[in-house]
Amino acid sequence: MPLNQPLVTVGIPTYNRPEGLRKTLECITGQTYKNLEIIVSDNNSPTDESERIVSEFLRKDQRVNFYRQPENKGQTFNFLFVLEKAQGGYFMWAADDDWWAPEFVEKIMALFSAVPKAVAGFSNFIEVDSSGYQVTSYPDHLPLLKEFTVTDKVKCAKNFIMQYEGFGKANLFNSIFKTELIKAPEVLAILNSGCMPADMWVVLHILLQGRLALVPEVLRKCTVANPKDYPRPEASDENVDLFLLTVNWGRLKQLHARWGRYLYRYFHIIARSNLTLGEKVSLYPAVAGRIASFYYDLVCMTFRLRGCNVFYRLKGKYNLE
Repeated sequence: MPLNQPLVTVGIPTYNRPEGLRKTLECITGQTYKNLEIIVSDNNSPTDESERIVSEFLRKDQRVNFYRQPENKGQTFNFLFVLEKAQGGYFMWAADDDWWAPEFVEKIMALFSAVPKAVAGFSNFIEVDSSGYQVTSYPDHLPLLKEFTVTDKVKCAKNFIMQYEGFGKANLFNSIFKTELIKAPEVLAILNSGCMPADMWVVLHILLQGRLALVPEVLRKCTVANPKDYPRPEASDENVDLFLLTVNWGRLKQLHARWGRYLYRYFHIIARSNLTLGEKVSLYPAVAGRIASFYYDLVCMTFRLRGCNVFYRLKGKYNLE
């Protein structure tokens, strides 16, 4: 390997998806960037199949480290475990069902030297099904990702806050990060909260400290519509009649519980950042605007006039359904 090549730790939390894990290990061990530490943590899968697959890689690649948890302590524990074990100056989480081009790590690491104040590195990506075929219903991510490469931290944060969550900004959680930043107490506290939108909280926290280094080529494929998308509870139709209005109270509570807390947490993350007071104050209207648009859509999706869905027709083009 080249002299002075920084060590990159790749953490792979896995559970009961052995063939996906095999594919991930093939992608990561096949990277052209060789100075890797690969940490696999199996969250007490019901069979030994994942352990058997990792053993195959252990025999031929000394960079692989394997841990099998004695009990399943949940998804958050497993993500934190591989991070805690990381020895590299740079770190990335790798899902056990995604795909990476061989040059993914090499091209991103080259940018850390070329891009001043870069705190995270990522590439353009596409969504695919479990067979690796592109799902074309998703937008072109490159112009959306470029919004997070601006040098002005405040502008970058505003772009992140205002961008619709369904456009894929949560994928930046799988960037290559500077380990000292991703191991910060603030990040650990966010992850320990156990909330599903925590990935986007982490990304915002990181972007408030620097900029994204972006490789414009598609070097990653994100698998969608598979068991990694944890099932969400169905909202019960608890309709409440208010004179001429009917409110779907069950759906309103579910959407507010899932997304309301997520949006309000942005205030806390900004307040705890190292921005100046003036910079923080300039970001608060963006958060307030994003929250206002959420409540507007929440009303449109859960309120209706008797016999008429006029509210639903007024909802935004993109909303957190």
